[in-house]
Amino acid sequence: MRITRRWLSILALLMCGCTSMSPPPTPAPPFTQVVELKQLMEWVIDPATDVIWDSTKTIINAEGTREIAPRTQEEWDVVRNAAATVAEAGNLLMIEGRARDRKQWMNAARGLTVAATRALKAAEAKNTTALFDAGGDIYNACSACHARYAAQLNQ
Repeated sequence: MRITRRWLSILALLMCGCTSMSPPPTPAPPFTQVVELKQLMEWVIDPATDVIWDSTKTIINAEGTREIAPRTQEEWDVVRNAAATVAEAGNLLMIEGRARDRKQWMNAARGLTVAATRALKAAEAKNTTALFDAGGDIYNACSACHARYAAQLNQ
């Protein structure tokens, strides 16, 4: 009886251990790059960041002061969509073949995604102050990356 219990215990342990040794999942096919990095910047990221940056501002001129901000749900949706585009574009910048290095480039791309995600949340909350601040963070992320990599992209 003792031997049978011992063997059953060993058999149970072996069976549990075997389930964790299943073969690794089949890797997903690699991404297909449709546009070059410069096109991604000019056609996707730049227009979307312009929507965010143009959405909240103060204009002071001889006629007085004018505040610009989204007012309707449709206007907020346009800003939200642009912020989502920029946030996901940060991920696109990290795809192999686009990433220029594994450290600074990746950190800059993540910074862009984080800042754009804040803009997305601000747009969803209809918070113009938070949207303006997130737009500044997006600008800083873009500027820091361009200062380091823009010359490489124009070659």
